[in-house]
Order: sequence, then C-alpha cells, then structure tokens
Amino acid sequence: MPALRRTAAVLTALALPLTAGLAGAGTAQAAPMPTGEFHWAGDQGDGDTDRSVWYGPVYGDRLDATASADHRTLRVVITRPGDTWTVDLAAPAGQALGVGSYANAVKTPEMPGVALDTPSMFVNGYQSGCATLSGGFTISELTFGEGGTVKSLKANYRQECADRGVLTGYVQLSDVAPPKPLALGMTIKAGGKLANGKATLNGTLTCTKPARVHVGGSASQEQPLFVQGRFVAEVDCVPGKNVPWKVEVQVHTPAEGTPFIRSERLKVFGNVQAQDPDTGSYVFGDANKWVTLG
Repeated sequence: MPALRRTAAVLTALALPLTAGLAGAGTAQAAPMPTGEFHWAGDQGDGDTDRSVWYGPVYGDRLDATASADHRTLRVVITRPGDTWTVDLAAPAGQALGVGSYANAVKTPEMPGVALDTPSMFVNGYQSGCATLSGGFTISELTFGEGGTVKSLKANYRQECADRGVLTGYVQLSDVAPPKPLALGMTIKAGGKLANGKATLNGTLTCTKPARVHVGGSASQEQPLFVQGRFVAEVDCVPGKNVPWKVEVQVHTPAEGTPFIRSERLKVFGNVQAQDPDTGSYVFGDANKWVTLG
C-alpha cells in the first residue's frame, strides 16, 4: 500500500444526503461489500487542492452498491462517519453497462428515470453543486447478480466540474464472502494400552481446512497418590476425515519413572491448536475422557 494511503488526511465534510442519481425502476437493494476501495484525488471544492484520500472496509468504511434492473445505471455509496460519497455511472439509453471505456460523459440526471443518449456520471462528496460536468470512466470488471445486484466492479474515472476542478480516482468492490474460519474437533478413545508403566493413548482429529495440528494434554491417576504425565504430538489434519492421533505418556509427577497402573482409570485432558491458513489466527479445541488401560 503506498505511503500516501497511510498518511492521507481523513475527510471531514458534512455527510451528503443521497439524491436520485440512479435512473429506472426496479433498482436492487444495496448490500455492503465485504471488500473494496474507493479513491479520489484533486480539487473537490473545499479549498484544499491536490488532496488524495482512500476509503474502504479496511479503513472502517462501508461500501454499498446498487444497479438498475436493466443494468444501465449503477451507484456506489461510500460511508465514513461524517463523510459520504456517491459514485453514479450510467450507459447511454438502451444500453447496459459493461467492460469498456465511456468517453464524453455528462452529469447524471437528478430526475429518476431519465435516460440520456450519452454516458453519464457523477462522483460527489460535498453539498456544493456541479452545474456542468465533463469526463469519462473506464470499467475493467463488472458482474451482476440476480435482480441487478452488483457482485464486482473495477472502474477508473476522470471528472471535471465547472465550479470544482478535476477529480480522478477509482472504485473497486467485490461481494466475495471472506473465508470461513478453521474449526477443529478432537476425540479420545476410552481404551488405552499399558506397557512398562507407560500409557498409550489415541483418538481422532477433525478439521475444516488442511492444518498442522498441535495435540497436547495430560493423563492422571489416583493410586492413591496423584500421578500425572503430559503429552504432545503434531498431526497433519485433512478436512473431511477422522485423522488418528497417538501418543505415549509416562509419569512426570511426583517423580519421573513412577508407573501408571491397570487398576485405576486415567483421567485424560486433551487439547488441539492450529493456525488458520487463511487468517493467520490460532484456533483451539479440547476434549476429556476417562480411559481404561488394558
């Protein structure tokens, strides 16, 4: 990300009430886009020139997109507390928006349902007017969902208002859902093996994504003194399968080498841990079981 993005001043203009920029009935209901970015640069009539500001969910902002049922018009609304922008794009009458360049655009009509013979647009973030507008926009990606919903958009624009100056930038958004989080499961079998005072325990793991899983825990007995041993293992988990794990445990408390015995069941506490390969966050799980040694 350019350093300029990190240092760009936060825009503090009054929120702009939405106007009827999208023409045509049957406009799809707006839905927040999980990913996206909006950028403007230039003089937007606030007394500051050559500004450059970025918006998007990564900055805590909200992007919403709507389209008319015939796909001729499209609106993106960018909302930040105390600051709202709208991007209106429209194809000429009788055409649908699609990938391509739209030159010689004029200002989008404020009257709903009005279709012009030329492309139209309006990128607006202030209450000040824009009586006449000239510009153009290029769409490099655009997909619609059912009912005119917008699934993805990538567009660059250049706009010049008679009373503001040149404004350039881009908007891109996608409704692709973020990856589902990793989930882990663990089971401990009720039967274990005893040999030379050491207990062999086993069970299964489940996961929703491929992951290297850390298995750990403890096994204890009252015989009548309390004895306990700890165990660790690393297991490669495969989604959709019950992946086996197996460990050997020996007593560490009160003294290493104290044997487990067959006449007393083991109380086993287990836990699993893995890093989500998509988010980098750590996910945990646990299980416990009374285990009989054979």
